[in-house]
Amino acid sequence: MRYPLSSWRISGRWAGLLVLATFPWICGCAKPVATVTGKVTYQNGPVKGGQVIFAAADGHSVVADINEDGTYRAEKVPVGQAKIAVSTKSLGVAASMPKGSMPANNPNSKAAPEEARRRYVAIPANYESAETSGLTYTVVSGSQEHDIPLTGTVTPGSGAGKGIGTGPPRGGSGSGPPKK
Repeated sequence: MRYPLSSWRISGRWAGLLVLATFPWICGCAKPVATVTGKVTYQNGPVKGGQVIFAAADGHSVVADINEDGTYRAEKVPVGQAKIAVSTKSLGVAASMPKGSMPANNPNSKAAPEEARRRYVAIPANYESAETSGLTYTVVSGSQEHDIPLTGTVTPGSGAGKGIGTGPPRGGSGSGPPKK
């Protein structure tokens, strides 16, 4: 089978683009990354769930889950200055749901309400965003350890811990107005 010359030109162009796209990787010019491990604590105890977010200056973010003992492992964090956020809000939302409302086998849920209630630690709301947390860290090449001790107090009405164990459930079944 003979191929027209034009298809060779197109294939040659794609090959050229592929070489240009992979050139930084080939020459070792790719942005270096690191692994950061540590422990998140609040009021002298471990934060038992949620996420640690490393937000690099280039806009790239790396999210690491917090284990029940407060430890985390963030991989492929870009080297350089990073802002850090700690988020437990998703566990707080799950903890406020009625028992059995989120099956543990649901791939979209991180935790069933029972597990979320056991692991949820309310933290000050400012830690939920890398822009407001005040937490920074300079990531260097290789593996390193960086503990994250959180301070401050949870203020009522800040959203942290709102609705969790603070009274009777609100709302109804959706079939009419709430009963008095």
